[in-house]
Amino acid sequence: MKLVALPILFVLFCVGCSSTGSVSSEHLKYTQWQLSKINGLSIPASQSASMRFIEAMQINGFAGCNKFFGEGQLVEDTLKVNKLGMTRKSCGEKVDELEKKLLMTLKQGAAISLNDEQLVLQGEHHFTFIVKN
Repeated sequence: MKLVALPILFVLFCVGCSSTGSVSSEHLKYTQWQLSKINGLSIPASQSASMRFIEAMQINGFAGCNKFFGEGQLVEDTLKVNKLGMTRKSCGEKVDELEKKLLMTLKQGAAISLNDEQLVLQGEHHFTFIVKN
């Protein structure tokens, strides 16, 4: 009976957060996201970026050219990444600009919402992520 109840509770829990858009650290734990849009525009495959949430709101990912990592903090539906670190190489003007926008948004903090399997960060720029398999 417990084996049947747990998946049902998980689905109901996810549906509840999807309908409100509110996000908690439990919603994010062990999830992976692929960037699909910046400011409402689809990004080309050559400018891919992704991030994942692991234990204790630790975040790591790929910003388009460099890997990054940091300590995420959620306060009233705002995600901020502290102690942000990254590798340091250049991959051309367009990719470097993508990285700069994404990492600055994470560092400064952005409103975060979760709707219909999309994670949205709204700061100076609007980033839309989809579930990464």
